[in-house]
Formats: sequence, structure tokens, C-alpha cells
Amino acid sequence: MTTELTSTSKLKSFMPKHKGSSALYWVLQRVTGVMLFILILFHMLVNHYSSAHLPANIVADYGIASFQAVQWKMINFPLYSVISILFVLTVVFHMLNGFRTVMLDLAPGKMNKRVLAMILLLIGILLVVYVAFVLNPTVMNT
Repeated sequence: MTTELTSTSKLKSFMPKHKGSSALYWVLQRVTGVMLFILILFHMLVNHYSSAHLPANIVADYGIASFQAVQWKMINFPLYSVISILFVLTVVFHMLNGFRTVMLDLAPGKMNKRVLAMILLLIGILLVVYVAFVLNPTVMNT
């Protein structure tokens, strides 16, 4: 019986201590953290160490893919584009949600949560639009 109580109390220590939307943000922070680990591995392997299937004129020195190689992959492999977009969205959400958590911990009662959420949403949208603009091969080739 003691083993069950110990394992239950250990499990409770990993659960959010608050309810409502804050609990959802807490869970999403953990989920995006795990996703980031997987997506960073993908990013490193595909972008920095894989130059297979690339035309010879777009591979940088020492076999490391250039920015043109990344754009070539975005055009020719739709799954690569989807995973790259998911990576960007995950990074932006994880970063801004972490910043939100820190801000609310520093000034829990003094800060207007709705204003903070709107500011962070605007920053997130601007970051995603900027990255989409930079990674779009047609924009960079003009």
C-alpha cells in the first residue's frame, strides 16, 4: 500500500497545481518541450548534416548544406516544409509561453493577463510571419 501512495504522490508532483487555462498552458509547455527535442534532432540531421539528394551547386563547403540547400528542400520535399513550419510554431509557442510564465510569476497580481496575452500573441504572429517570409524560396530568390 505504501508503494502505491508513493507513486501517486510522485505523479501528483508532476501535475499542475492550478486549474483552468493556466493548467492548459502548463501541459502545453511540457508537450512542446518534448516536441522541440524531437524537432531539433530532425533539424540538425536534415539541415546541417545531410547533403544527400542535393544538386552539387548548392552544397556548401565540407558537406554542410547551405541556405540555398534548405530552400531547395522546402520546394522539393513537402514533408520537409511541414516539419519546418511545425518546428517554427513550436519554438515560438514554447518561447512566448515560457516568457508569459516568468512574467506572471514575477508580478502575479499586478499584471493584466489579457494585455500580456495580446502583446505575446502579436509578437508570436510577427515572428511566424517573418520566418515564413525568410524561408519562402520565391521571396529570397527575387
